[in-house]
Amino acid sequence: MRTPILLLALLAVLMPTPARAEDDPTTLTKALEAFFAEEDDAQRAALGLTLAMEHRDAKVVAAAAARARRWKLDGAKDKVVTWKRTTADGVSHTIFASIPPGYDAAKAWPVLIWLHGGVSREEDGGGASGIRTMGELADQEGFLVLAPSTQTGAEWWTPNGVALVRGALADLARQWRVDADRVAVSGFSDGASGCFHLLAHDPEPYCCFLPLMAHPGVTRLAGGPTFPANVRSRPVLAYSGGVDSLYPSARMRPLMTEVKQAGCDLTWIDLPEAGHNVRQVLPEHWDTLRTFWEAHPRVAAPVEVQWETAVPQREGRLAWVEILRVDPEAPSTEAGRNKPLPDPAGRPKLGVRLDRSYAGPGLKLDSVEEGSAAADAGFEAGDIITSVDGIELKDARAAMQVLVRALATMTDRDGVFGVSRGEEAHTLKVRPRATGAGTVERPKALGYGLPSGRVAALIGEENTILVTSRHVRRFKLHLADGRLDLDKPIKVVANGKVVFEGKVTSDTGYVLQQAARQIGGPAYRGYVIITL
Repeated sequence: MRTPILLLALLAVLMPTPARAEDDPTTLTKALEAFFAEEDDAQRAALGLTLAMEHRDAKVVAAAAARARRWKLDGAKDKVVTWKRTTADGVSHTIFASIPPGYDAAKAWPVLIWLHGGVSREEDGGGASGIRTMGELADQEGFLVLAPSTQTGAEWWTPNGVALVRGALADLARQWRVDADRVAVSGFSDGASGCFHLLAHDPEPYCCFLPLMAHPGVTRLAGGPTFPANVRSRPVLAYSGGVDSLYPSARMRPLMTEVKQAGCDLTWIDLPEAGHNVRQVLPEHWDTLRTFWEAHPRVAAPVEVQWETAVPQREGRLAWVEILRVDPEAPSTEAGRNKPLPDPAGRPKLGVRLDRSYAGPGLKLDSVEEGSAAADAGFEAGDIITSVDGIELKDARAAMQVLVRALATMTDRDGVFGVSRGEEAHTLKVRPRATGAGTVERPKALGYGLPSGRVAALIGEENTILVTSRHVRRFKLHLADGRLDLDKPIKVVANGKVVFEGKVTSDTGYVLQQAARQIGGPAYRGYVIITL
């Protein structure tokens, strides 16, 4: 929730300054520790308001905030911990984390976020696959694994999915000491595709992306723009398989090429003999993945930032550059340079809805879509699919995995399904119908059809910031001490004109707002808002 924190910033400016000679360091530190430890957004805002009223020196508070975080001192009693996080649609998702036995808070720990594939999205708990995949490696090599569970409506390339990942990381960092500049994102299949969406829409908290068997154009297929300016922000090491039944490297090559031509620091590795199987990548190539991760820590406050968005209210910021308002008369995001990416064929679709309450054996049909391939083949609501292509289906989770893999091979042939209907057994043959991007609804929540704006900003000499913008009416620069001296006037030159010259705005409420948002990195102490 952003509203309580935003109110905090406003109220901190309006409240009268208490009469006190100086801030008490001990009192300030304890108050900040409580502020960072609070998990509820509204309660944290209330604590922040008290802080803002009692401690008015923004520079002192910024310095203290950088030292005030506290974490668990040692590892979890059980290596794997879980908690719940609710997305904006009201759905609760289970978050999994693996804490190595040797964990202690004397040092900051790197984090690997694992995004699971679409098969595990059928019910809550898919994040457990990340622990199974990466947990042993994490124990051996000393890093934390964070594995959120997503479900339908919160896919990795949706606003709910993006918020789920970022929120889970914030939850983890409140409890365990995270190295904020070494948080990598990896995943398999749909999770790997989600890596490319995060790269284009919310790369800020992450240092690099390690997608395995991905479709890099998933954002386009789901109805959103890919924002070429943003793919330059983080390096990517991606793997594809030559005999991958879903995303074969031959079809992914033009997509990978386009991402690279947009300026992405992309290393793409084609494994000719690999199928859609994570176990064909990780054992042999883990050393390469880990070396890439270690070689690319995040630069939290880079000298130069480029950022583009069509939905500034939600995806408005990268590092210290935030877009507040886009020119509503600007070209829409599907025009011109944002032409559609090459689109491989869609996935084969049977046309049934499963009964999620049925535990197996097999898969029970809740309904059959009228006019679908399944309806034409004779499937009926209440049928139980007992086998696919001769493979017997057991419990529902394992059966779903078998079904998804089998459907992917039925692009040019009939599948053979064993079906139980009451006391009768039937054999039905059906060729699923592929659904392409043209049938996918394009929601504006992702920015499709909306104008986008871009800002490129560079910290120059003599406290000067050079900005080039396109289709942006208003933007905000979040500034920290270091390359700029915030105690002196700064100058902002936008599109060749001086648009600001003076002291930055700085107050305790703003400092606390930024400290709550960050899990590490620079202590933002002041800001400038530019209206063009």
